[in-house]
Amino acid sequence: MAGLVVVIGILLFILFVAGVDLLQSQSSPAKTNPSQLNLISVRDAMLEKHGWTLERVDTAQAEYVRFLTLLQKEPKFMLVPWLDANGRDDLDQFWHQHILDTAKYASDCQALYGRMIHHNPHVLRGSEDENEAAAKTRRLYTRTFQSGVYGADADPADFSGCSACGAETSDHASSHSDHGGHSGGDGGHSCGGHGCGHGCGGH
Repeated sequence: MAGLVVVIGILLFILFVAGVDLLQSQSSPAKTNPSQLNLISVRDAMLEKHGWTLERVDTAQAEYVRFLTLLQKEPKFMLVPWLDANGRDDLDQFWHQHILDTAKYASDCQALYGRMIHHNPHVLRGSEDENEAAAKTRRLYTRTFQSGVYGADADPADFSGCSACGAETSDHASSHSDHGGHSGGDGGHSCGGHGCGHGCGGH
């Protein structure tokens, strides 16, 4: 009889643990890795509608995936799409094209973040807010991928400071209050941890 009680107790414990795991999995579904997104339709549009070369599309897609990765890593961080070595906003254009397929973009955002990621075009390029967010984005990129954007050499100074927010040591104290902010502007569009108007998450 005692043995039966022990067995029943063990079975009840197993059922309890399984139930907790099930509840956790339902409340916190696993997020898709940005590298697993199917971006073929976006690539095709850039090739056909914009006349980009395959090399240019591949490069823009790689940086866009890193952009999405940073947003997933720091969902409340204000991100600003970066330019390539020639000053072209290919990353931002790739993002815009993704957004234009509204159903796919919404579905991808849900898989990546569990919510819609908006694009905020309202912060002006060259403004203090945009410049500060761009610098913090660059530092976060460097610390995450151990390189500069588009494969450039990283600035050694970008490895110092706050690893959680991309701020320099000197502005660490004030930068955390900016985590929920957003910025944008033509070419200075940003993406942060909440949601915004024209495009992607967090701005």
